[in-house]
Amino acid sequence: MKDLCSSLLSGVCLGTATLSAIFTGVASSETVSVSSLADLGAPSETRNTSGQFPTYQNRTVGGVTQVNTKDATFAVLVDFNAGDSAVNGVIWETGGATIGVSVSYNQAAATLSLHHSSNGGNALGVVTHNLTEAQISGGDVDVVWAYDASEIEWELFVDGVSSGTTVDTMAVSSQNSWSGGNAAGLGIFGGNFAAGNGDNTNLVAIANLGDTATINLDTGLRFWAGTDTALSKPTEKAELQIETVTVAENGMTITWNGQDGEVYQVWRSSDLETWVELDDSIIAGPEGGSYLVEGEGFIAGRMFLQVRQF
Repeated sequence: MKDLCSSLLSGVCLGTATLSAIFTGVASSETVSVSSLADLGAPSETRNTSGQFPTYQNRTVGGVTQVNTKDATFAVLVDFNAGDSAVNGVIWETGGATIGVSVSYNQAAATLSLHHSSNGGNALGVVTHNLTEAQISGGDVDVVWAYDASEIEWELFVDGVSSGTTVDTMAVSSQNSWSGGNAAGLGIFGGNFAAGNGDNTNLVAIANLGDTATINLDTGLRFWAGTDTALSKPTEKAELQIETVTVAENGMTITWNGQDGEVYQVWRSSDLETWVELDDSIIAGPEGGSYLVEGEGFIAGRMFLQVRQF
């Protein structure tokens, strides 16, 4: 059974009988695991060795031409280590300070950052995730970064949760290309330049990843060319609550903000201690859930109703 959700709505009267509806519980959020990338099928390309490799600029991968101007999704597993190194250790990078992307780990700050340089190196989009103590000490962490060519922005996911999208930090806007001609690298600073500072120079204190973290090379660097992430952004599910109570001669109708297709139960009590189930298979529609309390289900005196989500 799923969570029991509710909100208090009281003071509805029929004659001398006071009717109250009670829901209990908390709002929940739905988190999509990084493993859902399996829904994309096999990656267009997987690299299982660290080191330098050719740039993505103008490459054709998985039938997608000029991949650096198209949607893209990358994923790795990283085991972060705690420490005081203040360098920005490269997890992955391609291109350079003029046009390029870097994903780096700063051990001292416990941050994971993505930098996207473009527009002559004078545009810089940045998104940063503050790693939790559990993420640093808990072994492999799913790290995914996905590019939306139509929005010209990257989104960073850590353990299946979005850390946000790149935000332009300079006066000029980012342009649609995520790799220049400099070499790419996995776990190392692959070329002479790497994104970025926003002034056509390297990311400050850029360095090889070294022993600050370990990339799981068994799963490797997975790349889905031409595909923006299939991960859903975590969306908060609205707290389940009664929306209307309508009293008529034949009973009382309650409605709640149920989710289309979800199954709900309605229970009744006169003292909030003993509950009687009135219906266990109410399927909500596009407009939510509703139930008519009538006949034997309707009792005189003080009555409480509880809705539970299956």
